[in-house]
Amino acid sequence: MATYFYKPFTGFHVKNTLAIAMLAAAAAPMAAHAESTYVGAGVGAAEQVLSIKTGTYKDTAAGVKLFTGFNFDKNFGVEAGFTHFGKAETGGKLSGSRARSFYAAGTVTLPLGEKWALTGKLGIAKNRTMQLVVGDGDDKQKKTDALLGVGATFAVTKTIAAFVEYENYGTVAKGNNGSLKATVLSTGMRFSF
Repeated sequence: MATYFYKPFTGFHVKNTLAIAMLAAAAAPMAAHAESTYVGAGVGAAEQVLSIKTGTYKDTAAGVKLFTGFNFDKNFGVEAGFTHFGKAETGGKLSGSRARSFYAAGTVTLPLGEKWALTGKLGIAKNRTMQLVVGDGDDKQKKTDALLGVGATFAVTKTIAAFVEYENYGTVAKGNNGSLKATVLSTGMRFSF
């Protein structure tokens, strides 16, 4: 039985400037309107679906995300964050992947009374993936795609909210080995200040 190793992602490169710029752009207005800012973290199930010549394979791993945002008013805002999709093994031992994403998005909130609200997110995700397909070797991919998200929040207090959210990061990698798509269903906490 063969053993496959995943190379770790290396440190920051100049090409990560776009991701850092997206985070800075979302954070810039926060200094002037601190009461509308928030930070949060979530954990959940990150599903990666790999389509290659031999078929379509999927696996679910533990995913994590960290984010910050700014609300212009009670309905509209912006958010930026980092999501790690974990390590997935797809197609048995035929292939595997490890992926992460920096994102920036516009947000919309529809309050449903004092405690509950529905949320939506539309933005751009800068994805980075390490893919391994048996016989083809390692394949590092960087791909930018649309981010779509829907969810709900519950206000625990005036400044703390619990959330559940489904996010689709689209095609996070595409190359000679096929294409990889990622989605995340997560829950966590958001803290406003």
